[in-house]
Amino acid sequence: MKTTTLFLALSIVIAGQAFAALPKVTIGHAMARQGRSFTVKLVPAEEIAGASAEFLGQKIRFFKNGDEYRAIIGIAPEQKSGKHNLALTIEEDNGRAEKIVKPIKVLPYKFPSVSFWLKPAKKKLLAKDLIAEEWARIEKTLIVESPDQKWQGLFSLPVSGPVSMQFGTKEFVNRQKRGQHRGTDLAVPMGTKVAAPNRGRVVFAEKLKAFGGTMVIDHGQGIHTLYFHLSKFLAEVGEEVGKGEMIALTGNSGISSGPHLHWGMSVHNLRVDPMQWTKTSF
Repeated sequence: MKTTTLFLALSIVIAGQAFAALPKVTIGHAMARQGRSFTVKLVPAEEIAGASAEFLGQKIRFFKNGDEYRAIIGIAPEQKSGKHNLALTIEEDNGRAEKIVKPIKVLPYKFPSVSFWLKPAKKKLLAKDLIAEEWARIEKTLIVESPDQKWQGLFSLPVSGPVSMQFGTKEFVNRQKRGQHRGTDLAVPMGTKVAAPNRGRVVFAEKLKAFGGTMVIDHGQGIHTLYFHLSKFLAEVGEEVGKGEMIALTGNSGISSGPHLHWGMSVHNLRVDPMQWTKTSF
């Protein structure tokens, strides 16, 4: 990962008092692409109570890892490109806090478009009310942020197969625009074993109508992976799974025009490109 280190050149004054020494802020990918993730690391020179960030309307929590505080931030694929402010809040034990504002440049990306057809029997699954109701059930697990980091290093592909639809693809289903694809589709035969891409805990495993067989793994600190259109679950809710452990079988359930695995990555309840996580260690 290309890392840009930003040193705070001005002293931070809080209620007439300044930090004895300036904190060090490191931003990975200060120029981040639409649909991607980047990190912000804070190394305080003195003890602090905590830190948080706000970026593009998202409020992101920092988690302490050793001597540093780290936040992982996602950028939606439809986010407007250009410079946007990242506001960091440093909290002291005495309740005082101060904001540090740094610009982040969001780079544009030309996402492809694709059209496909659903059979008449599956068209009813496109009902907005059904999708909203099922997504609300899934989302309840994505807003829970366990404090411990379970994953280590790079994520691996959950199945071995070609990408049939990349993250952010603009979808047209039965000539109707559906927005941008929030995961990576991997084309594999029915019943292909799905492996956990990293260590985590299964927090959702249900057979839904629109999303089909759906599983969510919590990897800790606001990071979750999602799996749609499954035919069978091999792991249960509450089960801790290791990297490479078989968790499910692929299928063609839900809004799907053929056998494949939809693999999603959620960063603080915002969907980002999971393929980046197979090449960049966060």
